[in-house]
Amino acid sequence: LIMSISNATLVELPPEYLGEAADLAANALIDNPIYTAICGPANQSTTAADDDDGPSRSFRQRFLSWIFEKNFRLRSGTCVNRALFDGSNNDKKKNKQLVAFFMFLPPNTPDVGLLDMLRVGMAAAPFLFGIDVVRRLLSIKDEYERIERIVVADHRHHRHHRHDNNVPMYRLERMVVRTEMQGRGIGSRALREALRESDAAGLPVLLSTQEERNVRFYGRLGFEVVKEDEIAGH
Repeated sequence: LIMSISNATLVELPPEYLGEAADLAANALIDNPIYTAICGPANQSTTAADDDDGPSRSFRQRFLSWIFEKNFRLRSGTCVNRALFDGSNNDKKKNKQLVAFFMFLPPNTPDVGLLDMLRVGMAAAPFLFGIDVVRRLLSIKDEYERIERIVVADHRHHRHHRHDNNVPMYRLERMVVRTEMQGRGIGSRALREALRESDAAGLPVLLSTQEERNVRFYGRLGFEVVKEDEIAGH
């Protein structure tokens, strides 16, 4: 089966595809070491049917699909969720398949507040997945934010914006391509289209990754490694 994306353009993810995007991201990131650390050792919520592979894969799948769907819903309607579909995006059919997805946050993207998280149902996380999972998630989130502050401060110093605490930059998150469509240049093409936006604004793009192959992939698109660090305890 060959899917045509030659006439497809990057679009904002329609709300009805939030679940599919979440599942796509969960499948792609299920073995990511950070998410494995967040889920922790085999959870009490697992069953005998779960895979015996460290922290249960089926538990990680459920958790990641759930948390990603909430994250994407928080940004729905803000042009942050970017998607590429097979065929033409002008096709009115409802059975288009999502091929690639990522979040591209402009510098003016508002922070997510407590009320926003309550609105999408994130308060249910400790009841669905356990308080330890939520604690590890928040702990790693704090570490990422600490590292990001260092990176932004270094960028501010090198660009001589030492007195400007709000250095504008884009952020790239959750870049995934459907497994059977990888290796065809789809991810590169989708990202290049988005990067034209940040290039036109003359602003840098910040992202983080835990896999060496991703470093090579992003390097081909012009990204440079500015800091290597470890998440404490992970």
